[in-house]
Amino acid sequence: MLLVALVLVAAVILQWQTIVDAIAEIGKLSAATVVVLALLGVLDRISRAEVIHSLLPELTLTRSEMISDVGAAASKGIPAGGPIATVLRWRLARERWVTGTRFIVMLIASGVATAFVSWGYPLVATVVDMAGRDADLADLVIVAVCAAVLGGAALFWLLMLRSERAHRFVTARSEWFVARWPAVLGDVDPAASDRDLAVRIVDEIRDGLRLVARRPVGLLLRTLVAQGTGAVILWVALRGLGVGDELHISEFARVYFVAHILGSLAPTPGGVGVIEAGVTGALVAAGVDTELALAGVLVYRFITYVMPIVLGTAWYVWWRCQSSTGPAAGAGRVVRSVRSGSDAVH
Repeated sequence: MLLVALVLVAAVILQWQTIVDAIAEIGKLSAATVVVLALLGVLDRISRAEVIHSLLPELTLTRSEMISDVGAAASKGIPAGGPIATVLRWRLARERWVTGTRFIVMLIASGVATAFVSWGYPLVATVVDMAGRDADLADLVIVAVCAAVLGGAALFWLLMLRSERAHRFVTARSEWFVARWPAVLGDVDPAASDRDLAVRIVDEIRDGLRLVARRPVGLLLRTLVAQGTGAVILWVALRGLGVGDELHISEFARVYFVAHILGSLAPTPGGVGVIEAGVTGALVAAGVDTELALAGVLVYRFITYVMPIVLGTAWYVWWRCQSSTGPAAGAGRVVRSVRSGSDAVH
């Protein structure tokens, strides 16, 4: 991590004039473009909250947005902040009487939907573009990699949700967790053995995921909007800065594909520094002027990276202030356990 930080600092120093020029280009954005980008930023936050709300409908959209933004602030703003983000999301959901199994179903289902949309987007975009021209090596690589990832993920989850052998394996591994933190997942029977609790928890999670898998269209469409809004933000920013026909939709699809890959593999929080450099380089390779490419990426990252941290931090401070002025919502309430898959996800 320290080495990456030093490399990024060196890159900023070496490219300081380019960064200054890019910021100057941002100042030339028209008022109409700024308004559109602001509205897209709002849509980005609401659409991500709607994914959570669809899986946990007892939560209000406001609480879902709080969970989304606070988690995003932790994961994007703190090194290795993923576990912290999950804990904060869980605490916010638990205050509204969401059981642990339902929360896990939400995490898994939203994560799987995000993976399918993220890898399906460049696959579909590339295939559509290839229909009107001869495919090159980059096209074939994108299609092959995306198809392999999607096919492998579909096969994995089919086995996990259908295979009794996989069920027994997960149950056996869950006993270790249950033995140490039995109360984390909600109300438990003190007289039940660790094995019984593990079976119950795994069954509830599997039933909830099966129910989502039977009706995946709504979740996938919501996730498509949430993920696609980021692509639209980058596209509008580049067009507003004057990028024209030198960036074709097929090249843009590849660039955004690079953004997703870098975001998932980068060792820095939220891919900071790595995404900016990688996506800017991909845009320049596609024919976009360096200053315009960097300016577009900076606008895109401000809306999708900086703003979630700011909003999530504000939500967190407000939440902590509310908690310090009175008893936590739902204190003393008995949390109802999930009895079946139909009871877990609506």
